[in-house]
Amino acid sequence: MTAKNKILIIGSEGFIGNKLIQYYLQNNYEVFGCDLYTPILNNYHFIKNDMTSTFWLQLFDNKKFDYCVNAGGKSDVNASVINPTEDFESHVIETQKILDAIRNYNNNCKFLHISSAAVYGNPDQLPVMESSDCKPLSPYGWHKLMSENICNEFNKVYNIPITIIRPFSVYGPGLKKQIFWDVFQKYKKNPDEIELWGNGNETRDYIYIDDLISIIALLLINAEMKCDIYNIGSGIEKSIDDTIRTFFEVFGSKPRLTFNGNNKKGNPINWKADISKLISLGYQNKYDFIKGISLTADWLKSNG
Repeated sequence: MTAKNKILIIGSEGFIGNKLIQYYLQNNYEVFGCDLYTPILNNYHFIKNDMTSTFWLQLFDNKKFDYCVNAGGKSDVNASVINPTEDFESHVIETQKILDAIRNYNNNCKFLHISSAAVYGNPDQLPVMESSDCKPLSPYGWHKLMSENICNEFNKVYNIPITIIRPFSVYGPGLKKQIFWDVFQKYKKNPDEIELWGNGNETRDYIYIDDLISIIALLLINAEMKCDIYNIGSGIEKSIDDTIRTFFEVFGSKPRLTFNGNNKKGNPINWKADISKLISLGYQNKYDFIKGISLTADWLKSNG
């Protein structure tokens, strides 16, 4: 019997991490998950991060993995502005510790690092290419960029096989924060009128969660692992105003939308990803926005 490939998902109880766990269980991998929080379902090998200084060294000394996806860290721009030290430790220090443990004990493990489009800030032109200048607007964006530099260090100096992805606006069932969750919570309080940040003309590039998971699976197998960077999006730019109106059309309601004209600190104005590098590997999105938002709206009605 052929041995199963072993994969470690760091941040296994987060939105992306939990979807990765489900995907790799369904695809007959031996799945390990690591997080600060204990899982509700115990259908994979769970390892609780005890936050000791030697935790990662002991983990990679005791177990060997074919693949590792770093979906850990805090994905909250606003929280990073309030507490930049905690965000720095979460993204920068932890990434360094993980890669140093891989260097010492599992240096052939393929490592996929989830960064963020927040590294771009407000780009000079759209669509944003992987080679575009990085000008982060928040501690979160800066720390993601620092974590990318650490990945480059361990790839170039120690030959650890690494790929970096920069997701744009990820959404889908299970995400209990960000735009659709927040709008739905406001709708529950007042279904007649909803006030939103900004002026509605700000734009985002949305990527449905299942498409993101497919991309990660594709890159772990097909990327060169030379610290190559990939934008993760749909390549389609949508305004916030149009986004929310489409959401409520699918949802079956028409609340009055107002915008307060204020932008949250650290948030970009316009985003659109150039995904030609991803397409060159044969990738195509399976979920257009209407399909993805319909599934999200259905989940919110049942679980929101």
